[in-house]
Amino acid sequence: MEKIHTESGEVLMTLSPLIDFTKHNFEEKQDSTPLHVKTVSHEVVKQTELSPIHDFMGKLRQPEVLGKLKEYVEWQVQWREGYANNSMTLDEALEMAPISAPISINLDATTVCNYKCDHCVDMDILNKNIHYEHEKLKNSLTYLAEKGLRSVIIIGGGEPTAYKGFEDIVRHLKSMGIQIGVVTNGSLMKKVEAVAEVLDERDWVRLSLDSGTNETFRAMHKPGSKKVTLEWICSHIPHIKKVNPKFKIGFSFIIVWKDCETNDTKIIENVDEMLAAAKMAKDHQFDYISFKPFLTRAEANNAEVIGIDKEQEHVESIMKKIRASVTESMQLEDDNFAVIESTNLRVLENGTYMNYTEQPHNCHMQYFRQVLSPLGVFNCPVYRHVPQALLGEKHAYDTQAGVIETQKNTLRLIEAFDATEECKDVTCLYNHANWFIEDLINHPEKLDSLDSSFDRGDFFL
Repeated sequence: MEKIHTESGEVLMTLSPLIDFTKHNFEEKQDSTPLHVKTVSHEVVKQTELSPIHDFMGKLRQPEVLGKLKEYVEWQVQWREGYANNSMTLDEALEMAPISAPISINLDATTVCNYKCDHCVDMDILNKNIHYEHEKLKNSLTYLAEKGLRSVIIIGGGEPTAYKGFEDIVRHLKSMGIQIGVVTNGSLMKKVEAVAEVLDERDWVRLSLDSGTNETFRAMHKPGSKKVTLEWICSHIPHIKKVNPKFKIGFSFIIVWKDCETNDTKIIENVDEMLAAAKMAKDHQFDYISFKPFLTRAEANNAEVIGIDKEQEHVESIMKKIRASVTESMQLEDDNFAVIESTNLRVLENGTYMNYTEQPHNCHMQYFRQVLSPLGVFNCPVYRHVPQALLGEKHAYDTQAGVIETQKNTLRLIEAFDATEECKDVTCLYNHANWFIEDLINHPEKLDSLDSSFDRGDFFL
């Protein structure tokens, strides 16, 4: 099995993907039955708990991306029909596949991090001596943009602003008209200030702060510098707003309650600081505060899952406390400040979160959004750095030929990655979109009446 090494020779990850990309004949797999043959009955229903930013079914119907959706559905229909009548192998189907790139990617700029957060879901891969070649990374983004990339979320695996080429990457993406989101711990706000001028109203920056007091902030995040406090980070926001008030700046609050545990460690509770955090966010001119539930990693496959067990004690009382804090925080809302409940939090509160774990066998959304990391290209933000989700190495997209081959690998993995099994414990925000696409493939006549929804100008997936 292939191994990913750090530059010092340490084995960081052993790769054992579900499909061997060196073998191009689908029938050479031990089990050659495509997952789509293993049908699952499901009624396509729009899930009302979805926040607008998570209405991916609507985003895929926007005029600028509807053509890509139709191309993918039509290709799947041809491949499935070819398989059913024994007239086509997957290799032959791949030769007819649309040449495209994902609409949206999460870009993990680095594994370097200057915090030691006790609740980090990526602790095992932080501060490893493995990096991009900067020009190859820029080439990758250029080729992806040429093939249809529309948005990039510069995010985790480490602290993105710690990447030396952070400013250059942001400016390069904006020069190509790409929408940008940045998720940062706030410790290097000068880096954010340096790129603020090039961001526009479609872009956003979200700070992972998770607290309402300096004491809890430092206990949870353990920043490397003593000067980094919650108040110090928040004090930068008014200045950035003066530089450029167009883009949104958010305060992210992951709610941690009694019994939350990850990395074999009990996590610092912050559930009692939700209102204090909302007040601090409003006082420092954040556009919004976003509340979301604690996530951990599943033991079976390392997937990110909601960190709650219905068997835990005090679950009902915790949910009531969270509901009360959200309601009280909403009293702070006005034209310039919003309180946002994440979709994960809504479905956890109302008890419907298990509805989001019933997946079709094929995860179609991995065709439309992926993760680009120093460790490779992966099929989903939930499976960042998980071997069975690997699509290619870190510079797989840095040539035109690489874009084509990596998307072929994506189509191969769609046939091999059984979401019904792999994601059975994942509260998947792409659930409704996957079933929507599956329904279109099974009923392609619906494509003729599939009108585009209004143009949201939002291509983040």
